[in-house]
Amino acid sequence: MSTYYNRRQIMALGLGAGISAFGLGACDTPTPSSPAGPISLNMVFWGSATRDKFTKQATELFHQSHPTTTITSQVNANFTDYWTKLNTLIANGNTPDLIQMDMRYVSQYVRKRTLLDLTSFIYNQTIDLTDFDPMLLDSSKVNNTIYGIPLGGNYQTYLYDKTALQLADIGPLPANMTWDIFKAYTTELTKALGNGTSGTADLSGDITSFEVWIRQRGKELYDQNGKVKFDLTDAGDWYNYWDGMRKANACLPMSIQSKVDITGNPGDSSLTKKLVVFSSLYSNQLEAFQAATTHQLAMTPPPIGSVPGMYLKTSMMLSIAETTKYPTECANFANFLINDAGAVKAIGIERGVPGSVKARALLNPHLNETQQAIMTYINLVSESGLTRPKEVLDPPGAGTVATTLKTVSQDIGLGRISVSGGAKELYTSAQKAVMSS
Repeated sequence: MSTYYNRRQIMALGLGAGISAFGLGACDTPTPSSPAGPISLNMVFWGSATRDKFTKQATELFHQSHPTTTITSQVNANFTDYWTKLNTLIANGNTPDLIQMDMRYVSQYVRKRTLLDLTSFIYNQTIDLTDFDPMLLDSSKVNNTIYGIPLGGNYQTYLYDKTALQLADIGPLPANMTWDIFKAYTTELTKALGNGTSGTADLSGDITSFEVWIRQRGKELYDQNGKVKFDLTDAGDWYNYWDGMRKANACLPMSIQSKVDITGNPGDSSLTKKLVVFSSLYSNQLEAFQAATTHQLAMTPPPIGSVPGMYLKTSMMLSIAETTKYPTECANFANFLINDAGAVKAIGIERGVPGSVKARALLNPHLNETQQAIMTYINLVSESGLTRPKEVLDPPGAGTVATTLKTVSQDIGLGRISVSGGAKELYTSAQKAVMSS
C-alpha cells in the first residue's frame, strides 16, 4: 500500500533518534519498568458489541503481561453520544486516561489541551513505530505532532446486500459506477424488489459520502487554514442530487431514514434491517455488519466522479490524556495494541487494517472469510486509481459541520426547508462552525 519508515527516515522526522535497527523482533512488546503499586487506567471508545468484545480481550491480555496495571473500559454504541459523554467527563474533571479519537475531532481536543503529545514516547521507542505505515501516521498528525496512534486504516465503501441484489435479478453491479448510474441502478432495485426495500439509504446527510463527492470535484472540505473550501453551489448540487433520488424512489424515504442509521452500528442500520440494499460505511465495519444479518454482504467503492475522491483514512486513534497520572503505562498499552502478537490477534482488523507490516503478516494466516474480504477490498482500492491522499486535516468544528449536514438533509427530506434554503443553511452554518471553534 505504501512504503514504511526506516530508521533514517524516522530520525529525520524527529520522531525517534533512539529507534532500534532491528524493528519489532517477534512482534513482542518491550518489557516496561514495573510501577510501584497497582495502577488502574480508564479507556473510552465508541463502537459495536464486536469492538467491545475484542477490546476487552486485548485489555485482559495486557493485564496478564502487566499484572500491576488494570484497564477498565467504557463503550458507547452511538458515535454522536460518545463525544457528548467525553465532553461531560472532561468538564467534570474525569478525563479518561485513554481516549479513542477520530480525525474529525482531534484538532478540537488538541486545541483544548486534552491530548498528550506522544513525541517523547515515540522517540524513546516506548511506542515502537519502526515498520509503521507512514501514510497512516502522517494522516494522524496535528501541526506535525502525533497525539494518537492509529489503530488501523480504512477506505470508504458502499456496503451492499448481495443477497437482495440477487433476488432483484436486474443484472450485476455496474462497473465504473458513476453517480448517475448509481441513481438509475438503485431506482431499478427499488422497483424490482417491491417489498418496501429501497435501493439505497438516503445518504444526503452522510459526511463520508459528501466528502468523497466534494473531493471528486477536485476540492477538499476545508483549506490549509481551516476554512470551508466547498461553496454554496457544491452544497446545492449535493442536496439536489438526493432530492432527485427521493423523487425517483431510489432511496429510503426520509420519514424512515431519520429514524435509522443513527449510531453507525448494526443495531439500528437500515442495511441489516433489510430496508435498503446500499449504505455508506468504512471497510472495517463489514465484520460487525455481516455478523448482524443472515444476508450476504459485500463492498464496492462509492460512485465515481471526474477525479479520485477516496482516501486511506486513519480509522481510529488511541490518544492519551494530557492529565493522566500514568503516561508511561498508557504509552505501554498503546504500544501493546499495535505490536504485541496476542493483542494484534485479539483486535484483528475490526478497527481497520493495522499500520504495522509485521502485524499484517501475523494476521493474514488467521483471517476468516469476512476479514479476507476486507483485506481484499483494501488492496483492490489501493490499486484502483480511485484514491488520492488527504493532505488537509479537519479543523476544530468539523464535527459540527458533519452534524449540520445530517440535520439539514432531514429538514429537506421531510419538507421543512427547500433544497436551496438547506444548501444556504449548510454553507453558512459550516462557515460559522469552523470560525468559532
